[in-house]
Amino acid sequence: MKTEFKVLLYLKRNGQGKDGLCPLMGRIMIKATGNSTTQFGCKIRVDPKLWNATSQRCTGKSRMAIATNRAIDKMMLLLQRRYSELAEISDDITATQIRDAFQGMAEKQVTLLGLFREHNEEYALRVGVNRAANTLYLYWHTFHFVEEFIKVRYKVSDIPFKALDESFVEAFELYLRIDRKFQAGTSIGHIQRLKHIARIAVSRAIVPFSPFKDFSPMKPKQKQRFLTREELDRLMGTTFDTPNRNFTRDMFLFSVFTGICYCDMRNLTEKNVVRDHEGNLWIETRRQKTGTPENVRLLDIAIEIMKKYRGVAPDGKLFPMLTKESMNIHLKKMAAQCGIDRNLSFHMARHSFASQICLSQGVPIETVSKAMGHRNISTTQRYAKVTDEKVDRDVTVLEHEITGKYTLSGIDQPPSTILKDMSLREIRRRERKEILNPMEGV
Repeated sequence: MKTEFKVLLYLKRNGQGKDGLCPLMGRIMIKATGNSTTQFGCKIRVDPKLWNATSQRCTGKSRMAIATNRAIDKMMLLLQRRYSELAEISDDITATQIRDAFQGMAEKQVTLLGLFREHNEEYALRVGVNRAANTLYLYWHTFHFVEEFIKVRYKVSDIPFKALDESFVEAFELYLRIDRKFQAGTSIGHIQRLKHIARIAVSRAIVPFSPFKDFSPMKPKQKQRFLTREELDRLMGTTFDTPNRNFTRDMFLFSVFTGICYCDMRNLTEKNVVRDHEGNLWIETRRQKTGTPENVRLLDIAIEIMKKYRGVAPDGKLFPMLTKESMNIHLKKMAAQCGIDRNLSFHMARHSFASQICLSQGVPIETVSKAMGHRNISTTQRYAKVTDEKVDRDVTVLEHEITGKYTLSGIDQPPSTILKDMSLREIRRRERKEILNPMEGV
């Protein structure tokens, strides 16, 4: 049913003042599936002698009549504008919502950008304590895209949080994919951050349920994030043309053989290297991202790399790390030199540690999760993928274990006997068919 919006103006005659003027009142009426009405004060005083209830305007061309009518026209135009803004957002509009928006009370409602901004400001206070500055940057990045989307689609500066429904989420995803031309992985990141804001709204009882409840984003095609054994051997066996690229290779390989990510490698100091009672070297640290312990026993290659750069970095740091951006640029050029037909990034080293170094060599996923400093094994499963080498090794072990435990009868019967039995069955089947359908084929 089409929504009808009407405003009725009338004088409050029992409120007439000493100057003889009466306050002008308004009644907003919404006629739709659920009718609603509300009253409000127009903050306009009218001479009752000039008021025409039929036209809802003052009669005559006196200065007072013209000024009053001009104020009424301006008010009606503003009311219509507020109604149009709300109608763009939702089909279910109440008279109270229009009145509140007209009287400037909309800011008292919880709005999408208002709650998003509040979250980001609170998040900023926790940066350096238990939150990362880079994640805060990503939240502000998403905030600006949501803000831009609301202006483009709804032509307003903000919307009530209750207007955030599944259709809004679907339209926002299309905006990111089509208008902004983002890849699926990038758009999912923005959607997930908006989803987090929706969970906050549910926890505060602003909305009864999350609009993301039945929403399924378009997922990107999964790419192999770890290096194969051949690619790893090529990278390890290549000497590059610049010192920075050779250093980048060493840092990448240190991450491959320890699973330590870039930001945690940058924070490593000599104090993080400890020796156990058996003489083995370990790195004991806490992840900057989550604060969980990350204890890794150093393999021989990692120890060689650590010794190579010992004492080079200032302030007791273990390595004189380059920026992550410059390392990723070097890695892409190094991949081309090594004949690796993929874009390398520093984070792929952590994936390679989980899949190629640990899981493929028989290390249980629980141990891999502990070494990588993950809170849940489900997180580790996104890193640790089963390689072909592991499948081949496990099937070889399986073959050895089941040999002699199972027997198959009739395996020594000659093939000619089997074929002869099959031909006899075929002849009898045709004979039965001819008896049942004697006219078939005539």
